[in-house]
Amino acid sequence: MLNFASPHSESAGESLSRAQMHLLGFPAPTLQAKFRQGGLLLARTDFFWPRYRLVGEFDGDSKYLSDDYLGTRTARQAVLAEKKREDRLRAAGFRVVRWDWATASEPSRFAACLRQAGLPNTRTGPPING
Repeated sequence: MLNFASPHSESAGESLSRAQMHLLGFPAPTLQAKFRQGGLLLARTDFFWPRYRLVGEFDGDSKYLSDDYLGTRTARQAVLAEKKREDRLRAAGFRVVRWDWATASEPSRFAACLRQAGLPNTRTGPPING
């Protein structure tokens, strides 16, 4: 199972999400993908499935509420910056799906979230209940 570990997961929520994806039979994403446009960094994302042009983002509350994460920005500034970042990704032709701890922690809910975003899974057995 050590070969499943990755130094590219940047939070416990990202690690939980990736483990759930694996257990639920979804394709493995590229972690911390960087997107450039015109030589400039457009965005760096938690998860990316190139075949499906799908970006996945895990959002923990601290991203918008923790002073350690926010630094000198207000929660409002952080939310607006994230919205603009997502708008840039969509304008570049990518789809974006987001989830939080509650979703990532409940397998059936997480699977539904990813399937609704257009990500197929290969699981052929009964769904895993969370």
